[in-house]
Amino acid sequence: MVKQYKRTSAERDVPLIHQHIMCTFALRREEIITTFPAVSELKDRWPALFYETQLYCEFHRITNQHLPHVFYAALDEYAPQLIGLYQKKKTGLVGEKMEQLLLAYQQQDKNDIYATRTAALAGLPIYLKEDSSDIFKTCKDEMEFYEGAVVLVADVDEEEVPAGVPFSPRQVFIVLEDQVVMTHHLWTDALVCLFGLIYALHLSYPEKCSGFFEFIQVVLLKLDDGRKQQKPKLQTLKNELV
Repeated sequence: MVKQYKRTSAERDVPLIHQHIMCTFALRREEIITTFPAVSELKDRWPALFYETQLYCEFHRITNQHLPHVFYAALDEYAPQLIGLYQKKKTGLVGEKMEQLLLAYQQQDKNDIYATRTAALAGLPIYLKEDSSDIFKTCKDEMEFYEGAVVLVADVDEEEVPAGVPFSPRQVFIVLEDQVVMTHHLWTDALVCLFGLIYALHLSYPEKCSGFFEFIQVVLLKLDDGRKQQKPKLQTLKNELV
């Protein structure tokens, strides 16, 4: 006899949650954009936004884009070119950091698309000469670095992570305003969610790593309204990728 599957209450509530969050979209956007509520307040008031599926739906409502699909399609197109550019950076402090990154990448399975994606993204702040140490962190002990306005904390097995790049984390914590709001198993997927949250919650990009996030917005997602002048180093990178 085949056992009948029974849906949990959470599964049964998904269509209702989706319906309500769609109906309140205009109210929510006005509230977020005009009053700038704290993330903790938004999490209490709109908890569905901190679930991956609903976050992607919210991003689609704002931009008419399916965030992970567009993000990864563009990243997979540019990743070989980005890594090629990284290989040319061989001088100075930037060259040393890039060499460490590339050496760590060479130790990964070249057929692993996630390793290539991770290397391409992790090299961007180095290439743009930005300090990402306060935004992208690794730790071995829980609750070690869970502080900051916008942070990704990768929980890893090793004390020392080559080039600070978490190719194989146990899990990745997304931190906004000193609290963990979401978790993921892959660093790149956590980064996609982080960008979606920044966009959906109308947060500012971290100042020290603004070029990195602007690259995602302008180059990968092509969400450029043309009103803001791009940084010269970002414009240079765009030209190099054409």
